[in-house]
Amino acid sequence: MAMATILPTFLAAGQAGLALIGRAVLPVLFPFFVLTSLILNLTPTRNRWLIAGLAYFSGYPNGTRLTKNLYDQGLLSVREAHHLCVLTSTPSPFFLIATVGTLFLQNTGYGFLIFICAVIAAIINAWLWRPAPHHEQAVSPTTPLSPRMSFFTAFSQALTSATSAILNVCGVVLFFYILAQMLHLPAWLAGILEMTTGVAGTTNLLLIEFLVCLGGLSVALQNFLFTDKLQIKFGYYLGYKLTHAVIACGLLAICLFFF
Repeated sequence: MAMATILPTFLAAGQAGLALIGRAVLPVLFPFFVLTSLILNLTPTRNRWLIAGLAYFSGYPNGTRLTKNLYDQGLLSVREAHHLCVLTSTPSPFFLIATVGTLFLQNTGYGFLIFICAVIAAIINAWLWRPAPHHEQAVSPTTPLSPRMSFFTAFSQALTSATSAILNVCGVVLFFYILAQMLHLPAWLAGILEMTTGVAGTTNLLLIEFLVCLGGLSVALQNFLFTDKLQIKFGYYLGYKLTHAVIACGLLAICLFFF
């Protein structure tokens, strides 16, 4: 009897999760996974602000993914990679503006404001979490960059890398969406598990800002898919995500108060 009750709920949650992925995850992640990889394949760089710009343009977990690519090429030390992960850990502008602002809140301006506060908070947060002076040497600026690829080779590699990454990300999102739906969690707690689920269940702007900057356990696992070589501990990750969320909420509260 219990199985007869649970199974339809499970199937409905899975179908709703797939619909959410098709509506709010794939369109705002996959094209930019491909595009950012293609840009870096065609124009190899060690410029961290370019990496940050690409990460802000595409959102979780692309900042960590691009950081790992730089580290794998020998262009970053472990400590530098950790710091770049802090700097680039932001939600997608298209998710916030199109999905959260337009679809969920019916106000595109709110989505844009939430995104701007998230980016400014990430930059402030990176300053707070800057590495202390250490004997470890930064990677030499003379480290050779990978040779420039032909367009077709660069596109093929970008497509392969993006497809593999997006499948992992969608699997994580779907698992936590189903879990949150089966447990019938309130929005704030659902958002701790899976960001999109929590955001879809509330219109409180400060709670939305907190949830999208914290990312939830789902985003944490998405990021950790790419950090196997970076030695990032969960306590470190949780620390910088909490400070990011608090700073972003403070900035948003100021904006809402004055404007």
